[in-house]
Amino acid sequence: MAFVEIKNLKFSYPQCESRALNGVDLSVNEGEICLLIGKSGSGKSTMLRLLKKEIAPHGEISGEIHIKTDNIGFVNQNVESNIVMDTVQGELAFAPQNLGRSKKETALKLAETASYFNLGAIFNQKTASLSGGSKQIVSLAAVFAAKTDLLILDEPVSQLDPIAADEFIQIAARLNREQGTTVLISSHRTEHILPIADKIAVMEKGSIIFCGPPADAAHFLVEENHEMKLALPQYTQVFQGNPIDFVSAKRAVSALRYKACVPSCKMDASLVVKGLCFTYERKLPDVFYKLDYEAEHGKINAVIGANGSGKTTLLKCLCGVLKSYGGKIKTKGKAAYMPQNVHTLFLKDTVFQEIGDMKLLERFNLEKLAQKNPFDLSGGEAQRLALAKMMTVQCDVLLLDEPTKSVDAPFAACFAEMLRTLADEGKTIVFATHDLEFAARYADNAAFLFNGKIAASAPVKEVFSALDIYTTSIAKLTGGKAVSAKEIEVAE
Repeated sequence: MAFVEIKNLKFSYPQCESRALNGVDLSVNEGEICLLIGKSGSGKSTMLRLLKKEIAPHGEISGEIHIKTDNIGFVNQNVESNIVMDTVQGELAFAPQNLGRSKKETALKLAETASYFNLGAIFNQKTASLSGGSKQIVSLAAVFAAKTDLLILDEPVSQLDPIAADEFIQIAARLNREQGTTVLISSHRTEHILPIADKIAVMEKGSIIFCGPPADAAHFLVEENHEMKLALPQYTQVFQGNPIDFVSAKRAVSALRYKACVPSCKMDASLVVKGLCFTYERKLPDVFYKLDYEAEHGKINAVIGANGSGKTTLLKCLCGVLKSYGGKIKTKGKAAYMPQNVHTLFLKDTVFQEIGDMKLLERFNLEKLAQKNPFDLSGGEAQRLALAKMMTVQCDVLLLDEPTKSVDAPFAACFAEMLRTLADEGKTIVFATHDLEFAARYADNAAFLFNGKIAASAPVKEVFSALDIYTTSIAKLTGGKAVSAKEIEVAE
């Protein structure tokens, strides 16, 4: 029997007409890395949580789950909820202490864990002061300290910038390689995971429709023209499912041809920021000091930068949620802000009550959900509802914080079309994001936020082609000749 064996697993949440899982079969051998992909609502999180009884959802279940270990670690997509202690040291000590280890044994385990995960520099820090990437690595280290044979990761990098995401995945791969840890991971971002995975399981409507080696999975998605092919790395899409790793794609780059880039006309700014200064407390360093920024009217403007660079803080300053102590912000028309957690915007019992306009619901493909509670929506559905709600306040400038966080690739493409329509109607879009591929493909302009200022602001092609590391896979592959797959004309 395999290390993890799931047979005909079915599950229904209370008071739900349809099943969340509809006969899942999955086999994972000891020491394998299995990547789980699928649209939001396909059942990935439900299945993963059922593997760890302490956090298994309540509902009606049938089928079989066999796991050859009780040492199961779980890290989910919510960075904050993974942390239970207020210091890094306390977080790492939590599991050994609760397992009844002596002070001497716990101290030794702490030393080993902090050294293995290179946490010495932050060992004595407050967890609240850490960046999102550091918090996730501390969460992973805490799981390791509890002695884990099966590591379950549910969208663990959805809130991380590309550098932090790559670091997290490489650490998980190291645990697999050096400790023999079996890894089950779900993710909408596959570029860093696909080359190290042993198998890919594709979920759809509560079932696994394909499971096999990464190359076979990529070919399956492309040949079937399945919408989840958009979850594949950009270079894999360009080469029609092969290769799945960057090095092999680099060898084939000479086969590419590029579309001519037609620059768009420069528009007047709908949002102008001059000399912005902001700090959370007087004794703390400034988050921004004399920051300048402009967002073009009728354009999609992306703000990129590492975890902790201040992207969310900037958007909150722009809409007035946070008050700056210096500088000026001028906006043509009304600005509205969509936070990362869009559920904070919902106040009514049904989707229709939130909007009150069936035509607006139809525009954002929400008419079939009109009588649903907003808190019962999937991540993508909630994002659409939040965007529709922004339209009810007649805003001219839309400020969106990580709008593609935790949503699947097909939805991200659909969401981008909605943003483009709004921009064409004269709305100005400003969104903060870690999703560089999304920004490069769909935004008109990009601004790089670093050290309290905008380091550069220009058309996306100009920004991403000038970067070597914090850029897209296509830009790295082509040396900046293209920054997204839409600029590739032919792959032979």
